Amino acid sequence: MGLVKTIYNVLGGFYVLYNSIIFSGSVHKLLRNMKIFSYIFDKKIFYVTKKWGKSVQLLYVFRKKQYNLRKKFMETGIEIAKTLLGGIMKSTVYFSREITPEKVLELYKLLGKKLEGNVAIKVHSGETGNQNFLRPAFWKPLIEYVGGTIVEANTAYEGTRNTTTKHLITIREHGWNRDFDVEILDEEGPDEVFEIPNGKVIQKNYVGKNIKKYDSLLVLSHFKGHPMGGYGGALKQLSIGVASSFGKAYIHGAGVPEDIWTADHDSFLRSMADAASSVVEYFHGNAVYVNVMKNMSVDCDCCAVAEDPCMKDIGILVSLDPIAIDQACIDLVYAATDDPGQAHLLERIESRNGVLTIEAAAELGYGSREYELVEV
Repeated sequence: MGLVKTIYNVLGGFYVLYNSIIFSGSVHKLLRNMKIFSYIFDKKIFYVTKKWGKSVQLLYVFRKKQYNLRKKFMETGIEIAKTLLGGIMKSTVYFSREITPEKVLELYKLLGKKLEGNVAIKVHSGETGNQNFLRPAFWKPLIEYVGGTIVEANTAYEGTRNTTTKHLITIREHGWNRDFDVEILDEEGPDEVFEIPNGKVIQKNYVGKNIKKYDSLLVLSHFKGHPMGGYGGALKQLSIGVASSFGKAYIHGAGVPEDIWTADHDSFLRSMADAASSVVEYFHGNAVYVNVMKNMSVDCDCCAVAEDPCMKDIGILVSLDPIAIDQACIDLVYAATDDPGQAHLLERIESRNGVLTIEAAAELGYGSREYELVEV
């Protein structure tokens, strides 16, 4: 039995290495494939022991210890993957402590990514009365360099952005259409429905039908706190931000729009991760993410009455990975131990279990929490 276990673990380790390099684009796929191999290998051992006849006792012992062997296989494989492949799975996040419109453009260029075709530029237009949202002038150099159209989607709650008519008025008052083309994705129905076959909570995402006009996506996020999500960044923009008015209620309600404010909280957070995955899948990697850690209040830009910023500005981050960029922002908040406002923002993030959205997104495999922060 010792020989069987040795062969099992050695072959398992080689398989993990081979599969990770050749096939696996994510930790999720890696672990899934290891489970498949474990099952196939178990069946082969059963077949061999039966064929050899005298191995009835060995078969019994093997079955008795099957769970422990599989567990050992998984642990061994994961450790090999971490040791040998750790660097391969890290995403790059560029970071600068200088917060200017020009620096945003400089960091974007470092990615070396050209967004092809019609580019949708997702911003937060800002609820009327909110003092913290990032104004059009801040984003102007990057928007003009990339080209494309500013896109937004109507909200699911009362305010100045829950209908197309009111939203367009707010967009005009905030100056978004002064220098840029602007489009409301769910200006008219019916919604486009993105399927989420691997969704943990929801299996559909409802977005405005105008998204079908676009080939690439530039997500411009103001990183800050959020009354429900704990924090707002790239993943929130991809999910709640891109979703139609109905789609926002569907995500908040964890698949039951009528439960928009009463659904299980963790299910709502996981629903955001599910919805974001469908938008990432739709654009097939033709997307760039920019998070700006400035004017960091505990409240979202969707709040008409929001607290003033509680933390000092930290910087600008850009990446091709929405999970890595949000994780990097969270880590930078934790690192700001000398900031007197840190505790207040962390209380908001932790009390809402905000990091669960990042964890759930990583489980779905469309990005990584492991990243290399390159400070510029």
